[in-house]
Amino acid sequence: MARGFIPARLRSSRKPVACGVSDVPGRQVLGLLRNPSGINPLATMGQCGRRSIAAIGCGGNPYKRLPSGIFPWVDDGILLKSCPPAGFGWTMESMKGVGFVSVGKKILGLTAVLLMLTLWASYFYVFKENRNGQLGGVGESTAWCGTPPPTQAALLGKDQLTLRVTNNLRGEFIVGGSLVVSERTFNRYDLGRNELRLRLEPLQWTFGATPIFLEQVKVQPLSRNLASSNKSAYAELEPRPIGVQGQVAAFPFDTYRYGYKPVLYYLKGSERIDLRFRNITTLMEMSNTFTPIQKYNRVDYINEKNSLIRDEDYKAYGAHECAFSVERKDSFKVVVLLMLLVLCLPLMLVFYRDEPGIDFLATLVGIAVVRVVLVGPVQDFQLYNIDFVFGAAILLVGTVSLIKAMRASSRREMALRSGESSSW
Repeated sequence: MARGFIPARLRSSRKPVACGVSDVPGRQVLGLLRNPSGINPLATMGQCGRRSIAAIGCGGNPYKRLPSGIFPWVDDGILLKSCPPAGFGWTMESMKGVGFVSVGKKILGLTAVLLMLTLWASYFYVFKENRNGQLGGVGESTAWCGTPPPTQAALLGKDQLTLRVTNNLRGEFIVGGSLVVSERTFNRYDLGRNELRLRLEPLQWTFGATPIFLEQVKVQPLSRNLASSNKSAYAELEPRPIGVQGQVAAFPFDTYRYGYKPVLYYLKGSERIDLRFRNITTLMEMSNTFTPIQKYNRVDYINEKNSLIRDEDYKAYGAHECAFSVERKDSFKVVVLLMLLVLCLPLMLVFYRDEPGIDFLATLVGIAVVRVVLVGPVQDFQLYNIDFVFGAAILLVGTVSLIKAMRASSRREMALRSGESSSW
């Protein structure tokens, strides 16, 4: 008699927190429209779903509306298709963590897509700039200044001095060249007994100081061919490093300035006698990664905004004064960018692997190879700006790898403990 007055779910039913678990006994066979509680199942089939809108996991923990598409039981962010499986028990904190991970994965995926697009764009740009194995045209790495000799000067044995300035990938400049002395000049200054010398007078490279140190270049002994028609003398200049003004540490955005006036002379006792050569030429034969740009006056060469600039600073350089600004090619800068992006590949894989130890080793080897290819091995611990980029990449990969290794170790310990407890 009192059976009809007993509230639903109070008679031999499971706890309401076990949402998603059927209240119908397994061996009970009743009609389609009745259950053991005496309540119409059509009137109660949505209670769990409606409660889940206000209590996550059917445990009484409130949460805001869920966006559609995250969970299989969410419909338009309001109504639930069915209750979550038993034991989920999600809270607001866990929901916030899920949203944070979702945003992080989207950012990581977008970064990976941009990395791949930039890699391929850089590759096609370098491929387009290739000219028979050279970056850009061959003429982009060479230039000259001074007074070149006439076409018949070599045949007639005229006085001429040719300087050849070269450099390497590290930005180290070397000067060399050759010298032709006519028979008239050779006999006039008695160069058979007087040693011919060459000095390079540096041009002013800043408005606040005047250079006082000269560069001496050794001239090898003159050799004459008396059987020739002009009987001129010839000598080679001994190659040697030469100082230039530049920002070496700013690789690959380093620039250099070369500015000198070559003067031939010899010593007669304590007196220094200068020789006046009309034909003096400086050839800039730079590395494939550099391009020289000639400067024609002091303001253009110094390239500083200073109140000490005078009208005479705009005066053009003399015929024997040679000034150049040497810069890296844009195509080489893209090559450096391409190599750095290749190093980012193991860096991105670190975020996708659970145990990215191999990616840390790949980053170390890749950075070592790229460093040697670009600027060579470390000499006397001279560091470039790009070395700090390499260091940051190593630290980032190592930090992420260590954190993931710690998390993996914690998960293994928890799994081991849960397995021991379940065995009991």
